[in-house]
Amino acid sequence: MNIKRQFIAGARCPECGAVDKIQRCQEAEHTWMECLSCAMKRDMDDEPKEAREPEPPSAEQAVIWKPLK
Repeated sequence: MNIKRQFIAGARCPECGAVDKIQRCQEAEHTWMECLSCAMKRDMDDEPKEAREPEPPSAEQAVIWKPLK
């Protein structure tokens, strides 16, 4: 069981918000990330939740006029 660990510089934990506490871990064919601060673990082999296609913007938009000073 040989786990390769690599710190991700500047990364912020999505759970606790700690900076520079995230590490990428890889073992054989499995990859995950861990937070050393809150012990959060997240599988990186799965497709991210944000992979959905964004909805196209609506043609209608509210316009707010502000007077010049």
